[in-house]
Formats: sequence, C-alpha cells, structure tokens
Amino acid sequence: MKALYLLLPLTSLLAACGSTPTADKSVEKLNHTDVSNAEIRDYIDLSSVELRDRVKDYWSIFTKVESRYPVEAAKKGLAGCVELMTIINSEGKAQGYKVISSYPKGLFDEAAARSLSAWAWLPTAVNVAKQPVLTHIRIDFMIDSIPVGKKYLKNCPAGETFQVTGKIKKISY
Repeated sequence: MKALYLLLPLTSLLAACGSTPTADKSVEKLNHTDVSNAEIRDYIDLSSVELRDRVKDYWSIFTKVESRYPVEAAKKGLAGCVELMTIINSEGKAQGYKVISSYPKGLFDEAAARSLSAWAWLPTAVNVAKQPVLTHIRIDFMIDSIPVGKKYLKNCPAGETFQVTGKIKKISY
C-alpha cells in the first residue's frame, strides 16, 4: 500500500513531463536556397556594411541569451568573436544562420549559434507589418571584459557587439 502512495505521484509526474512539448531551439545553417525560400523571400536585406545599423529601425532585441563559453577556450584563456548572418523572421526569431567570420576559426561558432537560437526580437513602431530582415550579428567571447592581444584586436575589430565573458573557475556545460 505504501508503494502505491509513492508510485501514484511519480507516475503522474512522469506523465506530465512526457506530455510537455519541448521547443526546438535549434537554428539551422543558412544556405543559399534558404535565402530564396518562398517563406522568407520578402525579407529586407540589411546585410551590407552600410545598412547593418538599420536593423534597429525594424527589430529591437527582446530576449538575448548569453552564449556558454566553450570549456576548451576558457582553459586556454582564449578570446574571440563570431559574426553570423541571420534572418529575423516575422515571428521575431532567428531563422537560419551562416558564419561569416570567426576567430579563432570554428572555436566559438557552435556556442554563438546555440545562443542565437534562443534570442527574440520585437518589431519596432516602423515595422508594424513584422517584415523579416537579413542581418549580421557579432558575438564576442572574452575571459575578462577587456579584450587582450593584438591577434584578437586585429580579427575582432571594435564595433557594436554582444559580449560574453567567461570565467576560468568552474564552467559546466
């Protein structure tokens, strides 16, 4: 009888967890075919250097999830950056991504893409139609809040970025 009292709550807990839908927060890589896809064909292209700042006219960041600092980078004390091209779709979510540049090459790419998948944007007053935009986002990864090293400064020039700082102490993934 005591086992029944214990089994009943555990069973209902497992049933509740099993029925809860999980959101797919993955953002897939953006291919040339994705950009021409009928679903997102009518995006505003703000990917050129001259227009990148205009994304703020259409979308404002509502939720920005910080990237997890890769353990191997933190152990080595490495800093870097990743520049991603993405489409902010009409729902205010990142729809696909393409790594434009990264330093050190490939080290922070996955962490940046995983973080980007959880970001959300709200349309501005100018963008009441929730027009999708193609834009660039750069995420910096630094051990301290001040980037160090000539290689870092050469490969990750100053500009508007989203900074992720890591601590070498205890990092769990």
